[in-house]
Amino acid sequence: MPSPAPHIRIGTRGSDLALWQAHHARDLLQARGATVEIVVLKTRGDQIQNVSFDKMEGKGFFTKEIEQALLDGDVDLVVHSHKDLETTPPAGLVVAAVPPRGPVEDVVLVRPESVDLTTPFHVQRGGVVGTSSMRRKNQLELGQPDLQIEALRGNVPTRIQKLRDGQYDAIMLAHAGVHRLELDLTDLHVHVLDPLNFVPAPAQGALALQMREGDPLLPFVEALTDPNPVHAIGLERSILRELEGGCQLPFGAYVPRGTRDVYTYLGETRGPLRQAWLDVSADDATEGPFLQELTSPATWPSAFITQDLAPDAPLRALFATRGANLHGTSCIEVRPSGSAVPGTPTEGDWLFLGSPKCAALFAATHNLTRFRIATMGEGTRQALPSGTHIVWTGNGNPEEVFKALAKEVGDATVWIPHANRTMRRWEGHLSHAMPWHFYGVEAREVALPDHDVALVLSPSNAEGYKASGGTAPVIAIGDTTAEHVMRIGLTLAGTAASPQAWGWSAALDGLSAT
Repeated sequence: MPSPAPHIRIGTRGSDLALWQAHHARDLLQARGATVEIVVLKTRGDQIQNVSFDKMEGKGFFTKEIEQALLDGDVDLVVHSHKDLETTPPAGLVVAAVPPRGPVEDVVLVRPESVDLTTPFHVQRGGVVGTSSMRRKNQLELGQPDLQIEALRGNVPTRIQKLRDGQYDAIMLAHAGVHRLELDLTDLHVHVLDPLNFVPAPAQGALALQMREGDPLLPFVEALTDPNPVHAIGLERSILRELEGGCQLPFGAYVPRGTRDVYTYLGETRGPLRQAWLDVSADDATEGPFLQELTSPATWPSAFITQDLAPDAPLRALFATRGANLHGTSCIEVRPSGSAVPGTPTEGDWLFLGSPKCAALFAATHNLTRFRIATMGEGTRQALPSGTHIVWTGNGNPEEVFKALAKEVGDATVWIPHANRTMRRWEGHLSHAMPWHFYGVEAREVALPDHDVALVLSPSNAEGYKASGGTAPVIAIGDTTAEHVMRIGLTLAGTAASPQAWGWSAALDGLSAT
């Protein structure tokens, strides 16, 4: 005779998101034949709503009471946001299953009147941002120092209502929670952050199904585990455990799906902020040298970047955390080529802008409102005039950008204004690309400040840097620029995989190590 269907009591907090998580686990268990009862429990984190997390004593604000109910036998299984669990589990309890991971990113929700697309977080300068996470607070301050950070508590709908009521210009949440609750956010500006640049909490987006050790139902529940995120989550949390951190520690760790690399962030609760994006082998992540580098990151050399930088550019702030100065001036100039548009754009066509220079020039010479706009990365987005409606933004890596853009646009026409020098990396990805030679790029001489290393973004910038008398070792963006640097007689010190902060950080950390 077949075994009778197991009956499982699920313990959960009573917030909308916690109930969603419990119902999700219930649905997974019922699909395997179980009957399920949901038991709502209260936690200290739910009861204390007027104190930010960094001011609360101890750890496990949202888990201790639920775990005790599990140990006492009041429930058979509890569902947690994996990131809320302590890294050392209570005696007698185990994580029985980790279902498929949800979105890992953080998201910024902004009131329409407070939106400024030229700032890193799309929040107007001097705006008030709500969050009670030290990790988010530190990274916000690093990326946009003019922001005012205020404590934000309550469940997800409550937090969003506080934003709508005008208590904040913007709030920051985990994208997973917003996604799972399927909330209507059409009245707000939604800015999903790149997890390689704004590093999420370890295990963010994942659920943990916790049970008593030795429970006879363990094999039944273990079958719900998705093996894909288990390695990533285990690595992210192992580093947190080595750091002996909890909710108060401003620490982020992220292992992209399908990779064996870990990207980390560690701030300071007091004193100067320190930031480290480290691209390392996962096997080395909990070894002594890695943790030493994370907790005491190497000092960087002073640098010159071939890019116009605003005084408050986040990249300048990142260099300051490593005890170094960064100066920036573009070593190229651009001008329209005069080449005719190869056809007639129609309403609703996409426009892809591949660089800040291209974006600024196109905005000065064309009407942007007729297009759905996509940009290569955040720098290109920020080069467009304030108020420009931008539909999609890539991560700055051309190969990844065009793959992702192809999924976004489908069979739609994509207009691609490009320079006289281009790799045409959209070919093979976009089925209806309409490229045209829109502008020309020429090297120019600039006044160079004192610097120890040059960060060079393109072959033309390499030529402009050399023509300006630059002789410092060069870190180049991508293999094409690296090859050109060597071809024209400059010294190649390293190659950055991305023009985003994590790309420069990984390259400079490698340079410091040698």
